[in-house]
Amino acid sequence: MSHESATKSLLFCERDFSTLGCSLADVAGWSIVGHLSMVTGIASVICGKQPAAGIVVVSATDMMQMFRRHGASDEECRVFRIRTQGSADWQYITEPADGVLIKLTDLLLLAEEVQKFEDDRDLLRRPSLSTGAAPRYDWEAANIMLFCRINDHGLPATQGELINEVQDWFAQNSPTGEIPEESTTRKKIAPIWRALREPA
Repeated sequence: MSHESATKSLLFCERDFSTLGCSLADVAGWSIVGHLSMVTGIASVICGKQPAAGIVVVSATDMMQMFRRHGASDEECRVFRIRTQGSADWQYITEPADGVLIKLTDLLLLAEEVQKFEDDRDLLRRPSLSTGAAPRYDWEAANIMLFCRINDHGLPATQGELINEVQDWFAQNSPTGEIPEESTTRKKIAPIWRALREPA
């Protein structure tokens, strides 16, 4: 593989994560649940009797101090296990005994995984509609109602109350009388609720 193609196959986690439209903490969370692999390059280490070097997978769960959602995050930490690409098994570093120092700026994402993840998210966000078909529910109008409600009266005490208000709004304003499933409304409301409730 040429240097140019190798560079294009990797994204810097810290520098390029904005392509996902999310925070580093979000990237770490998606890595923990298996959607994205965090990788880095290391010098030769020994895992038991097996040497390892080059591009390896590291676990976000071992580096959570670098991905705090609130408060200052560390710029580096030590990891004591790695996984070689193509392997499903973690290998524990025995030499050096103090593991490998990983800096935030050293962490990379696999561009192919990022692209697939973005594509999957787009499919979930934008259901396929035939040309000219109108959305089943007028979420744009519902959002305007929400903005006015929050601007004029603030947030209610609980997220559940806000969901109920949106459901009631659809019941009163839907031309067909149809209202979204509560789970659908919850998915729409949750990011707004978190953004307004979580401290800056």
